[in-house]
Amino acid sequence: MQDRAQNLAGRKKTAGEADGSQISVVEFLLMPERYAIEEKYISEVFFLKDITPVPGTPPYVMGVINLRGRIVSVVNLKSLFRLKDRGLTDLNKVIVIQHGDMEFGIVSDAIAGSKTIDSGQLSEPPLSLQGQGADYISGVTSDGLILLNAMALLSGKAINQ
Repeated sequence: MQDRAQNLAGRKKTAGEADGSQISVVEFLLMPERYAIEEKYISEVFFLKDITPVPGTPPYVMGVINLRGRIVSVVNLKSLFRLKDRGLTDLNKVIVIQHGDMEFGIVSDAIAGSKTIDSGQLSEPPLSLQGQGADYISGVTSDGLILLNAMALLSGKAINQ
């Protein structure tokens, strides 16, 4: 009955909402906002270095890196979400997300740590987060942490052009 009501209301159900399950996430900063991605999609995190720009790519594709013999694309979510970009420093980190054969890196300003959140407590993204990036957001916690939908990012049309 609750699923039917949500469908009629046009509200998208967030991951794990029905059972109130716990999700382990890695929290990171895209100043001034706090974001998180489920740990199960993260293969590694490292400092941003030696990025090679690729001509003719969309503005949010920063380039590629050689990661122990694998060529991995690096995406700037600030550009994709149309957030203010303050430039890169030696402190920027790359979070490599992966599912199946698809993988790429996301540039973050800093890693805030890992934590567990209750997926049943996620609310819909506010109107201020609507737009191109809204399709990649699973929900927002009561303290303002924005949970990204890694599967949507990994299979999204905007990123996989």
